[in-house]
Amino acid sequence: GSVGALAGQVAESLDADDSEKGQGFDPIGLYTPGERREGTVLKGRVSLEDDRMASAVGMGFRKFSRELRELVRTAFGSNVAAPKMSELTKNLNLSNDAVWEREYSREQVPSALPVKLVYDVLCRFIDVAFDGRPIQRFWFLETVARMPYFAYMTILHLYETLGWWRSLELRTVHAAEEDNESHHLMIMESLGGDREYFDRFLAQHGAIFYYWVLVLFFLVDPRFSYNFSRLLEMHAVDTYGEFVDANAEELKKLPPPPIAVEYYRTGDLYTFDKFQTSQRGLPEDQLRRPPCATLYDVFSNIRDDELEHVKTMTACEAWITGGPSPVPLGSATISIDNYEKEVQRTDEGREAWKRWSEYVNETLRK
Repeated sequence: GSVGALAGQVAESLDADDSEKGQGFDPIGLYTPGERREGTVLKGRVSLEDDRMASAVGMGFRKFSRELRELVRTAFGSNVAAPKMSELTKNLNLSNDAVWEREYSREQVPSALPVKLVYDVLCRFIDVAFDGRPIQRFWFLETVARMPYFAYMTILHLYETLGWWRSLELRTVHAAEEDNESHHLMIMESLGGDREYFDRFLAQHGAIFYYWVLVLFFLVDPRFSYNFSRLLEMHAVDTYGEFVDANAEELKKLPPPPIAVEYYRTGDLYTFDKFQTSQRGLPEDQLRRPPCATLYDVFSNIRDDELEHVKTMTACEAWITGGPSPVPLGSATISIDNYEKEVQRTDEGREAWKRWSEYVNETLRK
């Protein structure tokens, strides 16, 4: 049957009507208005007014009020109920020791001491703060995982504005990487990863701090930022890989969240293809088109996405140190033959091309 039907069976097995939550999944971004869409399986439960973007003061006050209520609930032990799907995922496990064993058994990423120190502190903190809570851990990871690409786009915009350096293609690749991590984040939200007040507090404030660390690294030397991302993404490959292997049988029994199906199977695949620079130039039938029928597929896809990030970051780091560029640099990289072909597709284009050719020839004769 369809994914919706399968998810509905999960909800029925729990003896609850959960239609407003998309058959057992959270409305995406329960604490981040703007993601609910009418006519979908995730209708949401907030007013249209809450979904409108407003002034920073207005949205900040709204967020503060919402989180203050959650803080009070947390203090009195009455958190918002977790989505039904989290009842089925709470027994999934992840061993910190097994993750580190994977990391130590593979080839290590060479890094400068400052980069390695920040990386070690962050990973050890995650181990302690989210021990025994893999979904919450993944939500935290995906919250901060968007920050590198946001930082890179910020600096590249700055360099463009100052007239120092420009590559629209590289900036577009980083934007596609951020889009990929954002979808990972929404998947974890749909599984209830953002339910706890203190998890949100740590992730959101940690992400802001992490952003400025990466901006500083990039300003000092882009290799530092790209290397740090490479370290963290490789750790994510190890973490998701261990999680998938340790929970394979259980994950294969659970349906995927609607946002995962939308992203991997029915959404706009332009950005999905864009961030995977290792696939550049491949024919359509060889591009990644992963399955998304179970939760096992979802986490396997995320693991493989993280590996693609590693490849892109490795290529960027190698380029900074003198290797080939991971993307075409500059603008107007279209070939002369293709340019002429596209311009002359219409009568208007051919006439404009003719007038331009006559002008150029006349100018050369002078």
